[in-house]
Formats: sequence, structure tokens, C-alpha cells
Amino acid sequence: MNSNRKPNRLIHEKSPYLLQHAYNPVNWYPWSEEPFDKAKNEDKIVLLSIGYATCHWCHVMERESFEDEKTADVLNQDFVCIKVDREERPDIDKIYMDAIHAMGEQGGWPLNVFLTPQKKPIAGGTYFPPVQKYGRKSFTEILGIIKNVWNTRKQELIESSEAIVTHLQKEDFAANSDLTLPAESAFENGYSMYERFFDETFYGFKTNMVNKFPPSMSLSYLLGFYKRTKNQKALFMVEKTLQAMKKGGIYDQIGGGISRYATDHKWLVPHFEKMLYDNSLFILALTDCYLTSGNSFYKDVVYDIVNYIRRDMTLEEGAIACAEDADSEGEEGKFYIWSLSEFRSICGEDSSILEKFWDVTEEGNFEGHNILNENFETDFINENNLNPKEFKLLLEKNKKKLLEYRSKRIRPLRDDKVLTSWNCLYLRAITNASIAFQDKSLLDDAVKIYDFIHKNLFNESCRLLRRYRNGEARFFAYLTDYAELALASIYLYKATYDSKYIKSAHSMAEETIRLFRSPAGPFYDTGSDTEELIRRSIDGYDGVEPSGNSSMAHVLNLLASLGIETSRYEEIANSIYRFFSEDLNSRAISYPSMLSAYLYNSSSPKQIVVLADNDNLATKEVLNFLETSFLPDAIIVYASKENVKDLEMILPVLKGKFSDKPLAIFVCQNQTCDLPVYDLKSLQEKLTLL
Repeated sequence: MNSNRKPNRLIHEKSPYLLQHAYNPVNWYPWSEEPFDKAKNEDKIVLLSIGYATCHWCHVMERESFEDEKTADVLNQDFVCIKVDREERPDIDKIYMDAIHAMGEQGGWPLNVFLTPQKKPIAGGTYFPPVQKYGRKSFTEILGIIKNVWNTRKQELIESSEAIVTHLQKEDFAANSDLTLPAESAFENGYSMYERFFDETFYGFKTNMVNKFPPSMSLSYLLGFYKRTKNQKALFMVEKTLQAMKKGGIYDQIGGGISRYATDHKWLVPHFEKMLYDNSLFILALTDCYLTSGNSFYKDVVYDIVNYIRRDMTLEEGAIACAEDADSEGEEGKFYIWSLSEFRSICGEDSSILEKFWDVTEEGNFEGHNILNENFETDFINENNLNPKEFKLLLEKNKKKLLEYRSKRIRPLRDDKVLTSWNCLYLRAITNASIAFQDKSLLDDAVKIYDFIHKNLFNESCRLLRRYRNGEARFFAYLTDYAELALASIYLYKATYDSKYIKSAHSMAEETIRLFRSPAGPFYDTGSDTEELIRRSIDGYDGVEPSGNSSMAHVLNLLASLGIETSRYEEIANSIYRFFSEDLNSRAISYPSMLSAYLYNSSSPKQIVVLADNDNLATKEVLNFLETSFLPDAIIVYASKENVKDLEMILPVLKGKFSDKPLAIFVCQNQTCDLPVYDLKSLQEKLTLL
């Protein structure tokens, strides 16, 4: 940073991304009415620039353009400039990303959109180079063209911007007029799409011409589909993809954790940034695959990721930071790559076998250096006549040495803001793992996050907030924040059988309905009490994380299964499915989390009620069996006979449950319960018949 530079208005913000731009010579404003008022008064166009702290191309454009004095002079003279952190304000990002798509442009970040003083989009794009290259005009050329058109053909631009806004406002409702539920064939259609896009050579799905993204939500859907249909190809696709992702360069072989995406179809070269949501969704898929297959490989990967999160991403207060950057010292991936000589100096006499295992060579596999990765098609241990236990110890010893060495390098930036929905995703993932692995330490981590959110991310009016950093909680939470917190609460109930979590989930569901439900049935992304923008979006697309509507469908289905507002909640969930019916019928690959919710909804969900005198050995055996089985179409309820009456108001599924036996297990379906069974063997036999 140039010590002679004066800070701009972003210096007062908490967002690491905005603070990165606080000493740019551009006169940036944070999003507010002030810059738009200035634009009106001075008859100027607004440049809205959206990105996030760990965005590689955002850094590139900052260095090339926003730190350049001449470019800044043009921007300051002819435009009013606003910076937005897309992770703090996904509502703004969604509106203007959709606007770019409506203009026929490809989306991405940084997102740079030119607006009228009335916030209406005129033109835009993503990264603009400082000189003509990549087939794109230079940024200063673009600025000159936009200014000239504004000065000479202003009315045309205004009319065009109004047409785009009208299109955006109608888009949510016009494309979703089918009021019928998705067809039963939606599940098979979704599976067929995955099978068609499946990469038989390197695994995963070829849905992008160049890059390959972690498809964790899709894998979770395929596991549920496998459980229902016993389709072996579905399980094959899941297992091969999880193994390829873990063994590929997209996964940090030394420190743990998966990167944002691979820039090739071989999973070798990652875009090195690590996001909390990717790792959370990966854990969910790995855990359920472990429950399905019994293969400890998936369990080991979960703990590897958890160790990374505990070591590098957990904040002092107990919550989890957002992400780690791809760049360090101005170079993408520099923190993670190795030269052969460096590798040999650290691993010593073990180096020769580890070079073969991790594909380390003199020429390297990435710009003359090495990204560590395994060959996921060979049995390395058997092919090299190694003792599995001894090789595992050797591997762990050298991973520790390499990690210690790497920790002395200059680390990538950690974006240490806390986002509610992302923390809830991780909370849900490790709670699910705590149940599957019967590990209280994972549950303890989850409870710390839950307590942090309730302590720090509700305002004095009990309104949930989106972001916390350095003692400041800000921005009214979005649909995804409410839905993920409610869903996380249900998972904590599954792990603890403490009814306070169900009460919390029920309360969150009601508040979400009050603030976010649209007249068309599904939920808006923003609450009714938030800032009025040019559009109030409805979204079901499961992009990098589950959409708010998808997570809300899960919440409503699960609460309805417990007997809570059953008819009402089922109808609200069905209104989501009806609204997105066309998408689920024909484009299910883009809606995997919602399709999973609909699969649960369509599977006549089971409620397994365990009623016992106390935590005797037989009760513990039954609960252990249920908790360590993959039962995606069931929810387990446990109560002691002493408190069952007190719990009926919170958990209506308990009403009428009585037995004079020390242990009774009721299996219920379609709001009807069979006669109870009284031991584990009888329960196992009963479940095989359902």
C-alpha cells in the first residue's frame, strides 16, 4: 500500500473485500442512497463493482485498473463508483447478475455493471482488461463508450434499462405458471441427466466445457436415489466421484479441504481458493456415503477436513471464517505447490516412494511446480508391495513435516467474516457426522457455532442478521440464512433429542413464512422489512450452496413429519415444488437439493419413535443402530416415558404413544403407526419390509 494514499469511504466498512479497496485512488462508496443521490445531482452513470475477498480475478482487476491513477481519474470524473461484497449482499449480486445474463453476457466476478441513477442496469460484464486482450475491449475504452452514449443517447439507455428491469420483475413469475406437482418421473429424469453428464474416465460431471465443480449436492441426491431404487450405477457415480475429488489436486493433500473448482476435467489444477460452503457440502456427501457403503475412506476424509477447519478456519469465538484466498504474494496457488528439490529436502529418505504416490517430478504438473495428487485408478499400495499400516504411518509422518514447512510460507488471505448460512451449513454437516460417527467432539463444535449465532447474530428486535465481523453484526438475514439455521436446529435435535432445538426450528419456520413468503407460494430471497431494490427475487437454483427455497422445503417437510403444522407445512412445501415443477421435471441437475427434498416428500417419510424407561443398554443399542444407518426417508424421535407427556406439545408425533414395556419402538408412516416392537432384532426385520 502506498503510504501517501488517502483512504476512501470504504475504510469505515468491516468487509475484508471492501477494505482491500479502501486505499484505491477510486472514490468508492459502499452501497447506500448517497452515491445514487450524487449521480442524480451530477447526471452521472453509476459503476457498481461486485466481488469478494478471495476472488482471484477481482484482485487482478484491482491491480490493473482500480489502483491505476489514470483509470481512477476517469472513474472519479465521469462516474459514481460503488463497491459491494457479494457475500454480504447476495440480494444485490443476484439482481445485477441476472441483469447481465438478460443482456446476453456471461456472468462471473468481478461483476461490473453500469447503472442509471435510479439503480437500473444499462450495460456490464465481468473482468475488463487494462488493454485490449482476450478478445475484449480495454476497461478505459468501455468507460469512454458508456460515457459517450450517456451524453448523446441518454433516453435510449434509460428506456433500455427500464425494459431490462421489467423483464427481471416478470421473470420470476412468468416462467413458473405450472401449478401441478412435479411428476414422479422427475427422480428418474434427474438420475438420467447425471448419468448422461457423468465422466466415465475422470468421474464427476461434465457440465462445464473447461472447469469441473465439486457436485456434492448432486451426490447427496444420488445417494438418496440409490437408497430408494437400489440403482448400483447411482452409487458407483457417487463413490468414484468422491474418491477422485479427494485424490485429485483439487483437494489439499497436505492440509485438508477442497478448493473451489478444478480448471480441468482431471481434477488436477484447482482454482486454489477454499470456501466454507464447499467443504461443508463435501462433508455431508462423504458422511452419507460412509453410512451407505461402510467404507472408512469417506470417514477419514471428513476428519481431515474437520481438522483443517479447526486449525485454519475456526475463530476464537467459535464460529467459522468464510474462505481462504487462492493468491499469496500476488500469485495464484503459490502457497500450495512444490518443487522436486524442496519436496526431497523435507521428506528425505521417504521421498522416492512419496514422489510416485503424489506425482512429484522435476518438470512438475503445474507451471514447473507440483500440485500433489494421487492416481485414483491404481491400487498404489498393492502395486508397490507396501504394508498398508506402515505406509499410512509414513504418509502421516511426512504430511506433518510438509505442513509444518508450508506453515512458514506467506499464507493466503483468510476472509474472517462470519456468514450465517455458511456457518449453518457447516454446523449441519458436522452434526450429521457426529451422529454417524457417534463423536461428541463434533457435536461440541456444532453447538459452539449455534450458540455463537444466537448470541451475536440476532439484533435487539430478534431479527436474524447476515454477517458478523470484529464485533459488528450487520445486514438483515436472507431466506437462506433463516432456512439454514432452522435446518441446522433440526439436525441438532437429531443429535441430542433436546426439544429446544425443535422449538427453535419451528419458531424460525414461522418467522420465515412471515417475512419471506410470496403470494405465488415460494419464498422471496429478501424479507418484507428490507431495503426496496428494483426487484425482489425468487430463486430455487442450487448453485454453490442450496437455495433458500430448497432448504426451506427440507425444513417444512421435516417439521411436518414430526406432526408440527403437518397439513399447513406440507402445503407450503408443495407450493415450492409446484412453482419449480417445470425445473424439477426437466432441469433437475440444477436443483439437486430441492430434488432431494422432493424425494423425501414423495417417499412417505417414516417416523421412528423410541420410547424407553431410561438410557438402558437395549435403548442405546437401538439408537446406535438407527443413528449409524443411512435412513434418508426417516426421522428418529426419542423420549423417556417420564417426559413424553411434556413433549407432546412440541413433538405431536409423540401423542398417543404409550407402552408398559421398558422399551418400545413405533414405526409410523402416512400419519399412521404400526404396533410397537420391543427389541433391536424386531426393528431391523420391520425396516427391511418398508
